[in-house]
Amino acid sequence: MKTEYENSLFYQIHSCARCFDILFEQYFKELDLGISSIENLALGIIIEVEDCCYRDLAKILIKDRSNTGKLASVLEKKGFVKTDLKTKNNRPVKILKATKKGIEIHNKIRKIINPVAEEIHSKISSKLLEQTKQNLQMFRKTVEKAIKTNI
Repeated sequence: MKTEYENSLFYQIHSCARCFDILFEQYFKELDLGISSIENLALGIIIEVEDCCYRDLAKILIKDRSNTGKLASVLEKKGFVKTDLKTKNNRPVKILKATKKGIEIHNKIRKIINPVAEEIHSKISSKLLEQTKQNLQMFRKTVEKAIKTNI
């Protein structure tokens, strides 16, 4: 018998996200490439977002800036990113740029992980996947309006 909580939308969203976290943590542990799943996610964002600063990264990862700073620091120590000081919106900010080593490891991981994602996607119609994504975006935006964030 399922509890009221287990039948809730919150539980379904949270447990799905947690299952993905666990799945990718397992893959990265098995791959043993010297980068964690969250580090690879951050690296992918840094690669994709032009002039990505700590605040941009924090906003996309939905993490506070201090944890994002620690994450960026680890990536820099591993040689996957470098920081440059630039002016953004009339303020000095550290811009994160992926190094050649960072881009290579991220691309290597994508080639390994993409078949896993494709296998999951193949079990659900593309129409349903797109509808689910749109519904979750709408739901997230509604929830975001109800909370205060300091990112």
